[in-house]
Order: sequence, then C-alpha cells, then structure tokens
Amino acid sequence: MAQQHRLPKVQSLVLLLALLCGTSAAISAEQRLPMTTLASGNLALHAYLGSALETDLLFDTGSGYVSLSKASFEHIEAQPGTTFERHIRGKLANGAALSVPIYKVRELRLSGECVLKDIEVAVFPHADRDILGINALRQLQPFTVEMEPPALVANC
Repeated sequence: MAQQHRLPKVQSLVLLLALLCGTSAAISAEQRLPMTTLASGNLALHAYLGSALETDLLFDTGSGYVSLSKASFEHIEAQPGTTFERHIRGKLANGAALSVPIYKVRELRLSGECVLKDIEVAVFPHADRDILGINALRQLQPFTVEMEPPALVANC
C-alpha cells in the first residue's frame, strides 16, 4: 500500500522537474546577431569583453576556445572577474608545440545583445585576430548561421 502512494509522488516530482526545465528553456530567447563578411570571406561578430575591449571575433567552429591576441587581452587583463585558470598544450599548424594560458572572463557580449557569462579565453601572444570558438558557441546552442545577410541565430 505504501508503494502505491510513493509512485504518484515520484510522478509529481518528475512533472515538476520537467516544467521547471521547460520554463528555464523558455527564458532564453532566440536572437539574430548580425555578422560581417571580412575581405577573406570569413564571418565575424562584433563583441565586447567586459567594459574594456571592443573587438570583432572571427566565427570559427574549428577553434575550441574563444582566442584573443596578447594585445586584446592586455585591455581586459586587469578587469575584475578576469582570472587565470590553467595552461593547455597544443600544436600549431606548422607542428610546433605551444603552451597557451587560459583565463576566465566574467562577460562576453555578442553584437551588444547576447551576454555570455564566465567564458574561458585562450591568449595567443603572436595572434593578429580574435576568435569566437566552440566553448562560447556551446552556450548559444542550438544555433544556425544565415548567409544573406550574414547572421548567427542563437539562444541568448
């Protein structure tokens, strides 16, 4: 008899969790973030890291991390919420090994509208481009890319 009373409570709990998950999913709204087409044919999104850096991030699904040049990182290095996390080792296209520092940045805003929190960024000393990588795109899923006019349509 006691088991018969427990089953409805479990079902009620499952229903409550499903409703809560559905509610949180409904809070994030799909937004259309305009992208620019660079002379190279690549796409970029306008972005702000904290209040100190305004940049264009190359849209790159082949990059694991948001990547910043050393010059860009110097603008945000002293901002509250920018903390060193660890080093990772990787290989460059020419086969050379490189140790790359990873930092956590409190806020990344894409197109001024879409706010991502606690984003890890890789800092490359000799880079000349800032890159929007997979770790940020994961927070935006599901997303689609429109080509004419170029835009990232994502859950923000």
